[in-house]
Amino acid sequence: MQLKIHMVTIEDLMPQDHFLRKLEKALDLSFVYEETRHLYSQKYGRPPIDPVVLVKYLLVGFLYGIPSERQIEKRIETDIALRWYLGLDLLDRVPDHSTISQLRRRKPEFRNVFRRLFHVVVQQCIAEGLVTGKIVATDSTHMKANASVSSECLVEVQEGPEVYWERLNQYEEQGLEKLKQLKRKRKRLTKQCT
Repeated sequence: MQLKIHMVTIEDLMPQDHFLRKLEKALDLSFVYEETRHLYSQKYGRPPIDPVVLVKYLLVGFLYGIPSERQIEKRIETDIALRWYLGLDLLDRVPDHSTISQLRRRKPEFRNVFRRLFHVVVQQCIAEGLVTGKIVATDSTHMKANASVSSECLVEVQEGPEVYWERLNQYEEQGLEKLKQLKRKRKRLTKQCT
């Protein structure tokens, strides 16, 4: 068995012409720190998730059409470009989806601020011409196919950040309802066994 050692950084692996490089260059998210300063304790608790990382986490979900925080986390774990954009190194731990969800949905002071910031950032992306504010879906494959060009279909759906935010909420609610059903079923089975 032969082993090779390579010295690379995530910067080396990130393509120079990648969309996220353009996004990083065009958006100045430093205002997020000032907007969220009052939400974080300077003395107590464990180190928080960087608020810019939190905004970027939700932004990539929106831009790439990822329907839940859990799926955003999974995608960031394996996608070098997304890790690079969030400022995570190859071995850094990705922020946990449940923490993001808790902050986004259940803490009113966080929810209101981050919802507003999310909208502001999406509007900046639209103003910079990086996105249109619409989700575009195509049917495509990486395999050669003997398909008719006339069968290609481009679908454009109007969907703003508010719709995406609500879709994240619905996905979370469905997951919570499934958990409740499993708990009720487990209780019934436990009672039957005793």
